[in-house]
Amino acid sequence: MLVTKGTDTRPPAAIAIVQRRWRRRRHRDRALWMLTPTAVAITVIVLIPVALTLVLSVLDVNLTTLREWLGAPWAGLANYKNAFTIPSINGVTLGDSIWISFAFSVGSTLVATPIGLLAALSVHRRFRGSGLVRALYLIPYVIPTFVVALMARLIFLSHDGLFDVIFSKIGLTGRDTYWLTGSHAFWAMLMTEIWAAWPFMYLMVLAGLQAIPRELYEAAVLDGAGIYQRVRYIVMPGISRVLLLGVLLSTVFHFSNFTLAFVMFTQPPPTSVQVLPINIYFNAFSSFDYGVACAMAIVTIVILLIPGYLYLRATKLAEPA
Repeated sequence: MLVTKGTDTRPPAAIAIVQRRWRRRRHRDRALWMLTPTAVAITVIVLIPVALTLVLSVLDVNLTTLREWLGAPWAGLANYKNAFTIPSINGVTLGDSIWISFAFSVGSTLVATPIGLLAALSVHRRFRGSGLVRALYLIPYVIPTFVVALMARLIFLSHDGLFDVIFSKIGLTGRDTYWLTGSHAFWAMLMTEIWAAWPFMYLMVLAGLQAIPRELYEAAVLDGAGIYQRVRYIVMPGISRVLLLGVLLSTVFHFSNFTLAFVMFTQPPPTSVQVLPINIYFNAFSSFDYGVACAMAIVTIVILLIPGYLYLRATKLAEPA
């Protein structure tokens, strides 16, 4: 049979397949176009500021060169070297702040995680008043960090603060412990952060518990499994990914917490609470050494990328082949 020019000689089935492929490709392209606003927002809010910070970290930008910061003298890696070797106006180097932030974030997560886990397990099963208990658990989390810091500042006051009064009566400390100065300041900040942050882990674990099928619990009860066996073989494997994500997010949040240390203590804060954000702030707005401050910010970004990479790597390895 002769076919005129421009006429499709393919069978109808082949034409239908081509049309379906074209429609699927069009839908895929439409999905990518829907990501455009997110990509623009990430570029403006994240990528461009990070790029500018990286540029400033290799320039000698200070109060005199700030007006024409792009024309500031080239510093190279000198800002990074100075950040690690020369103490700030508060007497703390970048290495000291990294260690303080690491101890603060890891300590907060290690204590807050089991508290949140136990709280979630206590209200996982419905009982009379469970909704009220769930709401009460969230009180520390919904209070703004600024308010929490002001409350802690009053509670940890020397001699008349709630901690000194209670601890002196039970014989643990005296009435003049000075929680807001010296080395004790770190422990006061750590206890405050644990109190304010454990409900986050409680929410994460509770969400993971809701995803575990009830049939698994019923089968375990029929097999004679006790509470310990159910928690070990059903609960923990079921919430492992959620728990890992919660630990990662809470650790990153603790590591970058600026408000608590800035509001809770006098200015400048004690050396023992000079976390990375505080050190960056005083280098930028007290010493006006913006190049060193930007170098510290870049180091902070690199440090915070490490747990994110480890989490993505762990979840990828956990996926079935």
